[in-house]
Amino acid sequence: MTKIKLVTLKEPCSACIIISNLIKEMFVYLEKELPAVSFEIIELNHIKGIRDIKGIEVEKMPILLLNDEQITAGSLPNREHLKKLVEEEME
Repeated sequence: MTKIKLVTLKEPCSACIIISNLIKEMFVYLEKELPAVSFEIIELNHIKGIRDIKGIEVEKMPILLLNDEQITAGSLPNREHLKKLVEEEME
């Protein structure tokens, strides 16, 4: 099963809050369009918790992982681009 994870902090900066919330909204739409995909939101208490998450290479929040491969760091992906990446991964 294809899995997308959003990794963020429980108490992020204001810019991270905005990006994280937009990604969470994107998840709602993508869940409907891609029912075979699992979406997970990980909120860390401290940045040091990043070390325990497989696939993170760039430590800039929020982070998106697709099957434990980092696809964003601190940025908002385009929904259609993210959907395309997921569909390619599912092939």
